[in-house]
Amino acid sequence: MTPDTDPTSGHPDRLRAAFTTQSVTMEDAALGMAFTAGLDWLVDVIQPRADDLAVDLAGGTGLVARHLAGRVRSIVVVDVTEAMLRAGRRAAAAAGLATVGFVCGDATGSPLPSAAFSLAVSRFAMHHVPDPGALFDELLRLTRPGGRIVVKDLVAADDETVAQRHDALEILRDDSHLLMLRPGEAARALIARGATVTRVARRDLDRPLEPWLEQARTPAGRADQVRRALEEELGGGPPTGLRPHRRDGQLWFRHAWEATAATR
Repeated sequence: MTPDTDPTSGHPDRLRAAFTTQSVTMEDAALGMAFTAGLDWLVDVIQPRADDLAVDLAGGTGLVARHLAGRVRSIVVVDVTEAMLRAGRRAAAAAGLATVGFVCGDATGSPLPSAAFSLAVSRFAMHHVPDPGALFDELLRLTRPGGRIVVKDLVAADDETVAQRHDALEILRDDSHLLMLRPGEAARALIARGATVTRVARRDLDRPLEPWLEQARTPAGRADQVRRALEEELGGGPPTGLRPHRRDGQLWFRHAWEATAATR
């Protein structure tokens, strides 16, 4: 591939730029519904324990970590975007959460010691990683034997043509997006690395289109392309994978989430 066609070319810079921008909007429930919704559902999948030493890879502002605080002994957030970490530290300090720590680092190769944690979590990170296998490897590396791993992310449609269209629209909305996991892919990756999968949970989330675009600060021309694709599907055009529909005259769509729990 040439730099013009390789989606990973320049990706680290795009990722930091995107999430520096989104550090302001991510915790706005009206804009970042996917980030703020479903936390209790995820906690149910995680099944945290009071003595857990936990880590959240690519944890952003620590939304998950702060929701787990009080349910685990301690949790460390690893993220590569300093603006995200600053926002998370401020929020944790304001809430008096002394057991939540923040470390700047690459989620696929963090500076943390091996086998240091009883619980490792990653949420909405795989579709931003050029090599998801490296993130699965890091989750396993950080987890002690007998520890637990939970991966939650968007999943694409089973139909590969539809999945590719969906990924293309996600990239238009946020150019740090690379490739969604396919259904069951997280379970297969964990099993291939010797983990035992204990649960796979699926959930759909209906979302209004405009706040989703606004949350990512999608440029106007790219946002128009996303709108047109969804409108065309509603008019009988090709499926986008976003399952568009209307509510009260507004354009909505539907994301699929998959959360996979495993033991090491």
